[in-house]
Amino acid sequence: MKTVAVLGCGNMAQALVKGWASESLLKHYCYTPSRTRAEILAREVRGEVLENLDSINHFDVYVIACKPQQISELAQELRGKISKGALVISLLAGVTTERLSELLEHKFILRVMPNTPSMIGKGVSALYYTQNVDTDTKNFWQERFSQTGLSVVFDNEEKIDVISPFSGSGPAYIFEFARIFIEKMSDMGIDKETAHKMIVQTFVGASELMAHSNESPETLRNNVTSKKGMTYEALEVFKNSNLTNIFSTAIDSAYQRGKELSKN
Repeated sequence: MKTVAVLGCGNMAQALVKGWASESLLKHYCYTPSRTRAEILAREVRGEVLENLDSINHFDVYVIACKPQQISELAQELRGKISKGALVISLLAGVTTERLSELLEHKFILRVMPNTPSMIGKGVSALYYTQNVDTDTKNFWQERFSQTGLSVVFDNEEKIDVISPFSGSGPAYIFEFARIFIEKMSDMGIDKETAHKMIVQTFVGASELMAHSNESPETLRNNVTSKKGMTYEALEVFKNSNLTNIFSTAIDSAYQRGKELSKN
């Protein structure tokens, strides 16, 4: 059994650790400065809580899941304490493996951009390994990530930055669209509980159809759209409001923020 120190227990860390928890190959030790989230996550995955970072030099794996802006401070506490040969799994958006390696004085790193559906086995994770990580370690962790959904390994780290605003942040966009639909349906007289159920199933059904269809999203959209019908009129509003440009601008803004985080 591999021992895993989970340093930071936010939403992304929770998504992955909960996705791994069904297996008996990993034992999780959770840490947050306030203990609150660490205690909750440890309880949910049958792990333990780390009281402090004084004696952490015996773990097989270290999951670094603090906020990117906090990594310099955390690295000061970890430097020299990470066990030799251990794998560091970084969930830090925008922080390169080169920078993390310098901060931690450690060279075995897996950088990951997961997303929150990983906690139910429906996630997407983009992976990048530093060249020092051996094949057996890669195979072991790719199997673990396959338990949380789709995992894709890249040999160019810059692709992780490109992907992050899409699959990493993507669920938040979907949840926001769902929120807007639910509120609008409720405003038009449908009770909120019914609206919630119907919109959630609409998103689930559309996603499942897209996943199982050989047709493109554009074709699937057109299959729903009759000329001058209700769907057509809604899509015309999207088009005239330049929805494509809104999406493109939003993605570019998220991407640039990731670049800024890498410099902090």
